[in-house]
Amino acid sequence: MSGKARRELMESKRECEHAAYVLGGAYRTLASLPNGEDKEHLISMLRMYVINNNCSLIVTPESPISAEHKLLIRDDCNGLIKGTGGHLSEEYIEASKQPTTEIYNLSQYQDAFDESVFRREMCDYPTYRSIRKQLFCNLVDQRIPPQVIKSMGISDYRDFVREHCHEDFMKYREKEGFIKVFIRENEDDFRSLLQSGGVHPAYIEQLIKNMKEKGNAEEFELKYKGQIITGPGFDIDHKNPVYCPNDIASYPEVNLPNSLCLVEKKIHRLKHKLERMVTTEDGVKMFEKILLPRQCAAMLDFEHYLLHDFDNPQRVVSYQKPLANNLVHLNKIEQFVIKLGLQNENGNGKSAQVYVNRGKGGRK
Repeated sequence: MSGKARRELMESKRECEHAAYVLGGAYRTLASLPNGEDKEHLISMLRMYVINNNCSLIVTPESPISAEHKLLIRDDCNGLIKGTGGHLSEEYIEASKQPTTEIYNLSQYQDAFDESVFRREMCDYPTYRSIRKQLFCNLVDQRIPPQVIKSMGISDYRDFVREHCHEDFMKYREKEGFIKVFIRENEDDFRSLLQSGGVHPAYIEQLIKNMKEKGNAEEFELKYKGQIITGPGFDIDHKNPVYCPNDIASYPEVNLPNSLCLVEKKIHRLKHKLERMVTTEDGVKMFEKILLPRQCAAMLDFEHYLLHDFDNPQRVVSYQKPLANNLVHLNKIEQFVIKLGLQNENGNGKSAQVYVNRGKGGRK
């Protein structure tokens, strides 16, 4: 590495440390403040900083979706089903407990299945679509009557899949989950992103290995040369919020790769702290949401992120510079937090997001 490149890397690390320190204190302060003028002012300052880094704040009408479809989106994104999460019909419960003894033609099962909510709505999601053949066979094997198959609701089918087809269901995302798709197309750029943030090289390589082999981007502790090395973990963020999607033709679109982004966990929580539902004077509910930079595929913090077009992987996506010097916004935020007297309420104000080649009990 040349001397210039080394100096640029060290400068990037210092910027990450400073931003992490300020944003960590701001996040804790925001959580401690009661609703009022000070909280609104801090939210406004943080939003200005985020917007300065090519994110945007938009206000759209609330577009609520049913709880069942929220769960389907989560199932499809995560590749697993966590609990039923809805009301099960009496017909399905009874059929599950006491399988039918009547004999039906296979065509009767097929006709009922073709008219079911599973085929009408759930097959729009690739994870559910991938198991339609196994599901049909299991419904027949479990002797669920055709009339029940036809009348079963989304919650009923989620419960049946979880009980009888879950392993097959999970196989789809094990191969085609967003994290694996992301790292397959962005390994070198993601490594560079983490290096720019001062993440320990050994941690970087283990994280990338976890992503490639397990589809897992969770944070962890790593034993390395007598030290415990820590680093960032990442959440999958829906750029179009699941609880209020807009500008989509169908719900499964929110799980397409270009609709998702890996966001460092603390930054992810802060982003959602800056989003909220508001009610106009006319009683209309509106949703204020933060949109990440276009084509953003991974975000270490608001100043360091990776752009990628999953629909056209060979395309080189241009980065935009911040609208102004980030230090201007960070210094204003820090001064306001200090003024409120809450900077040191929880320890020394440093954020666990500062990873710069540091292990527990070791030297920097």
